[in-house]
Amino acid sequence: MTSKPQLSGHDRTLHLDDSRVLAFSDLGEPNGYPIVFGHGMPGSRLEGQFFHERGRRHGFRIITPDRPGIGGSDYQKHRNLLDYPQDIRQLLDELGIDRFIHVGWSSGGSRTIACAHALADRMDLGVCLSGYTNFSEFPGRHSFLEGTRWPGPRLARLSPALVRLAVRIVVRLSRHHPGLYMREAESLVSEEDRRLLHHFLKGETFRKDQLVCLESGGTAIATDLLTELEDWGFHLADVRVPILIYQGEDDPFVPVDYARHLAENLPSADLTLMPDAGHLYPLSGEFQDRLFGRLADYLINDKEQRNTAT
Repeated sequence: MTSKPQLSGHDRTLHLDDSRVLAFSDLGEPNGYPIVFGHGMPGSRLEGQFFHERGRRHGFRIITPDRPGIGGSDYQKHRNLLDYPQDIRQLLDELGIDRFIHVGWSSGGSRTIACAHALADRMDLGVCLSGYTNFSEFPGRHSFLEGTRWPGPRLARLSPALVRLAVRIVVRLSRHHPGLYMREAESLVSEEDRRLLHHFLKGETFRKDQLVCLESGGTAIATDLLTELEDWGFHLADVRVPILIYQGEDDPFVPVDYARHLAENLPSADLTLMPDAGHLYPLSGEFQDRLFGRLADYLINDKEQRNTAT
């Protein structure tokens, strides 16, 4: 049984219809256009802090929930990917938010696409930053382990029980040897990522974000991973909300083929490949300025088109 971290500052909680607690951070510009941010894995609501300053500068509110069992959010048994947008719908209702953009980084990318499928009535745009594709539709070679050394889709298809066991082992080692975990993470990233990592390790947020997730335990993390490694419960061709896809070509964790597969199979997708970027480019202030600027332009153009249509 893992203990829940103390919530503070911009952290808030919501009691969902099934009595679970959903923890989230509320950052950026309080009166700005709402972005729901899907954190990576390992990751937590603390990732919203990385986008706080740029989000506020560009007029965006950044709302980042802990997924079930992670950080301050209660665990949910038998979870699947489409449970995520139902939690987000309740969160939006609680906050009085009608329309929103969902941005997902890494494991958060599949959550972006799930919301685009299930919340198309409220979602203006989705952004997938180096996310996985729907492996039930992916024709490429499946691996037992991903670049992150987390279990991959082939192992999930062979045995979800093995996935849970493998994750528990990795999490236990990482929790008991956090210094070793951070050194291992540094050894896996690209040169550009290493520069960003060194910068953010000067503060405590990056390290704390990783450890808050790992302290959640192997069961919660394995369940979260399985929701995107197994069948998503819908086809990419069914997604009608526009999706912006960003992918670093020097990403050691997520193959470029995943991004290309998403772009080829989503009906309304725009793929941006970045030759010198790895996996941590969303931490770059320069990238955030470009992204938030693009989102602001999109909202202005979309509003103009709606007004013209009416």
